[in-house]
Amino acid sequence: MVKPLNYCIPHLTRYSSSPYTAEAFKESVIRCNCRSSQLRESEERESNSLQFHQVQKVSMSMSTTSHCASLRGSTASSTRHLAQIVVTAAESSQNVNKRISSNIAQLRISNMQLHGRDDDIKLLRSKLRELTKKKDGDEEDAAKNHVGEMILVSGTSGTGKSALIHKGLGNHAAKSGYIFASGKFNAKLLKPLSAFSDAMTRLAKYITTENNKMGELSSGGPSMSTIIRNKIQNEFDKEDVEQLRRVLPGCAELLGTRRHSVRYPSPQADAAAAELLRTRRHSLPSSMADAAALIRSGSDSKLGDVKRRASSTLAGKESISQMHYAVRRLLKIICSQLKGVVLLIDDLQWSDAATLDLLKSIVLDGEIPRLLIVGAYREDEVPDHHPLAFHIRELEQMNVTITKIRIGNLSVDYAIPLVAEALGMDDDDSKVKTLAETIHRKTEGNPFFILMFLRSLYDEKLLQYNFGAMKWTWDEDAVNSKIVTENVASVLVNKMNRLQEDTQRMLMVASCLGSNFRKSAVVTVMNNISQVEMRSSMRIVSGTNATIGSSSLLSSDLTNSSTERAYASLIEEFEEEGLCEVDNEECRFMHDQIQSAAFELISPEQRDSFRARIGNILLLTLSPKELEASLFEVVGLLNCAASNITDEERDELAEMNLKAGV
Repeated sequence: MVKPLNYCIPHLTRYSSSPYTAEAFKESVIRCNCRSSQLRESEERESNSLQFHQVQKVSMSMSTTSHCASLRGSTASSTRHLAQIVVTAAESSQNVNKRISSNIAQLRISNMQLHGRDDDIKLLRSKLRELTKKKDGDEEDAAKNHVGEMILVSGTSGTGKSALIHKGLGNHAAKSGYIFASGKFNAKLLKPLSAFSDAMTRLAKYITTENNKMGELSSGGPSMSTIIRNKIQNEFDKEDVEQLRRVLPGCAELLGTRRHSVRYPSPQADAAAAELLRTRRHSLPSSMADAAALIRSGSDSKLGDVKRRASSTLAGKESISQMHYAVRRLLKIICSQLKGVVLLIDDLQWSDAATLDLLKSIVLDGEIPRLLIVGAYREDEVPDHHPLAFHIRELEQMNVTITKIRIGNLSVDYAIPLVAEALGMDDDDSKVKTLAETIHRKTEGNPFFILMFLRSLYDEKLLQYNFGAMKWTWDEDAVNSKIVTENVASVLVNKMNRLQEDTQRMLMVASCLGSNFRKSAVVTVMNNISQVEMRSSMRIVSGTNATIGSSSLLSSDLTNSSTERAYASLIEEFEEEGLCEVDNEECRFMHDQIQSAAFELISPEQRDSFRARIGNILLLTLSPKELEASLFEVVGLLNCAASNITDEERDELAEMNLKAGV
C-alpha cells in the first residue's frame, strides 16, 4: 500500500511560488487524506493512478505539461528523458517543501515589535517633533540663549536600549524625512572617536548616495549633496579638510577635493579664536606658578621642562579646539540643508575622553540647527567616578537639557506578547501564557534573556513545531526543570559551536569587523583566506556537533560567483538563527554578547594574528575609495599584530596610522 504522504509533494508544489501558510498546508493534508481513502478501495488501481498523477502534477509544477504530452507516444529514449524530467522535478519539489517546512518551524526572534515601551516611544517622538518646530527664522535668535539638549537612554544589558532607539525613534525619523545615523562603541576594538566617526560616515553616505537617488531638485538645480559639498568647499580651507579627513575618514567623499586658498576668518571663527585665547589664559597660571616655584628653587633644567610641557599642552589644546570647531561647522552646514538629523552614539560606557569632549562641544553649540544627539549606555557599568558620569554632571551644571530615559526588564504582562510573537501564536492561548510566565520567572523579564532562553529550548529540541497541529509544542515539565545560567555568553558560544563550520568561520570574521559590518566585507575576506588559516584560528572545543570536513566552501570547487552567493546565503541564515539583523548590505549583531560569543570562536592565541590577517586582506582588496572610507577600521585590525612585523612594515603602518588619525 502506498502511503498517503506520497501525495503531499504534488499538492505542496502548488504553493511553492507564493508565501506558504498554515491554511494552505491544512488544505493539502485534507486533500491527501481524501485521496488516500479513495485509493484504499483498490490497490491495483491506486498504483496505476499514482504513477500518472505524480507525472502529471510534477510536470505541471515544472511547466512541462505540453512537453510530457508530446512524449507519450515517443521512442524509448524519449521515455527515459521524460523519466529524468520527473525525477528532477520530484527532487526540486522535495527541496522546496523542505525549505517551506524549515521556514514555518523557525522562531521569529529578529525584527520584533517593541513591547512595554509605549511611554518611552512617545517621549522620544515628542523630542523629534520639537526639533521640527525650530523655524529657520527663529534659529539665530534661539541660539543666543539656547545651549543645546540631548537624550540619554540607560538600562542594564539586554533590556533593549538600542532596539528602543532604532525602532521607536530611528524608523519613525526616517519615515518623517529625517536622517537617522548611528555609531556604536566596541569593547574589543577600543578606538578614539570610533562611534562618532561611524555615525558621521552613515550620515555622509546617505547624503552622497541615498539623497542622489531622487535626482536633481524639481527646480532643476543641483542635488542636495552638491549643495552641501559646495558650501563645505567655500567654508573650509585645505588644513580644515585635511583635519576632518583624519578624524572622519568616512566623510571623504562629502568633503570633496581640498582647496589650497586661505579662508578669511568669519565672525564665528573670530569668536572661536577669542574663546581659545581665553582658554589659554586660564591654562597659563598653573604652569607659570610651577615655573616661579622652580625659579625660586634654582632648577633651570626643570624650568625648561615645564616650559616645554606648557607649550606642548597649549598646542594640543589648540589642535583639539580647532578640530571641535571644524566638526561643529561641518554639522551646521549639513543640518541647515536637511529637515533634521538624529545622531545616536551607542554604548557610551566604552566611550573615550575625546568623544565625550567632542559631544559636549556639539551640545553646547546653539548654532547647529535641527540636530538631536541621542546616547545610550549600560547604567550598571557607569559608576559615579566614570568619565561619562562626570560629563553628564558637567553638562547639567551648564544648564544643558538632558532627557533621561531609563528602561528596565519587562513585566509578565509584556513578556507574554513577546513570547507569543516569537512563536507566532495568540497571546490569549493559555499554554503560551503559562510558558511565558515560566520564562519570565527564570529570566526576570530581561527581553534578550527571554529570547535566548526560547532559542535554547528550540536548540535542545524541548520546543518543537508540530506540523499536524500547526503550532509549537513543548514539555512544560522539561521547561520548568531547565536551569538558566547567568553566563549568557557561554550559552551563545555553545550554540555557535553547534553550527556548521562555514557559518562559524563567517561569524569569526564578522566579529572582528565590529557590531555593524558589511556583507561584502565578510564575503571578501572569506574569498581570500585559506582553509588552513581558518582552521588554525578556530578554537577547538570538544563535544561539539559542528559540521567539519571537506564540505567546507573554502575547499570546494565552486566558481567565485557561486561561492560568493553561498556565503551571502549563509549571512542570511544569521538572521534566521537570531544572531544578526540583515538589511541588504548592512548587517548588525543583535546584541553585544552575540558578537562577543562569535569572537570567542577564535583561538585566544591566534586572535591578534587573525585580526591582522583580515586587515591585510581588506588593505589589498578594497578599492582606493573604499579603503579611504574604512581606513580607521583597517588600521585598527593591522595594529593588532604590530609587535610581530618587520621594521619596514612598521614604518608603513605608522604612516597609515598617521593618515587615519589614530
